[in-house]
Amino acid sequence: MKYDRFKLEELITSVGQITEDLQVVMESHFDTEKGLTEDQIMNAIIGMQQLHECRCDALSNCMEKMIKQGDLK
Repeated sequence: MKYDRFKLEELITSVGQITEDLQVVMESHFDTEKGLTEDQIMNAIIGMQQLHECRCDALSNCMEKMIKQGDLK
């Protein structure tokens, strides 16, 4: 895969997705009549944590590749 500044920008933006994910969980818990169970909250947080790590790894990989390509100094 060729990495460029557009891919880098996309990956930087995706790292910020965690805030929207947390907002959805908070709304699901506090803004609904039923709310979420403790297990559901923990599963959601664990999933978000794993996704965030994957997004950060992808961003780091992209930056490393762009530096090697000479596109990022």
